[in-house]
Amino acid sequence: MKNVIFSICFLISLSSFSQDWIIIDVLSQNKKELVYKVDNGEEVKRKTAKNPSIVKLIKTYQDDGFRLKSVTQGVELELNGNFPINNNFNNNFGITNLNLSNNNRVMLWFEKKED
Repeated sequence: MKNVIFSICFLISLSSFSQDWIIIDVLSQNKKELVYKVDNGEEVKRKTAKNPSIVKLIKTYQDDGFRLKSVTQGVELELNGNFPINNNFNNNFGITNLNLSNNNRVMLWFEKKED
């Protein structure tokens, strides 16, 4: 009986201190627009803002009650193309059609404490 009461109290305390998290992944930014993905834990939506300011985007979510917890940056390397496989042993250095693109990704981690 003590275990049942303890587990009920534990579940009630977990639900009272739960938090909502939103992760914003900035995909691209240029002079005209800001393209980003919003992950709220249930779904991922791709959005576009006409104002390309990340600071304004942070302020928008802070006005909604979220607090910026962390900012992370990662590098996404993409290797596109094909690599020719030659059976001719005289030509070890074949001409490749590979393109390397380097994308810096900024992720904004917001949290919102529920009352």
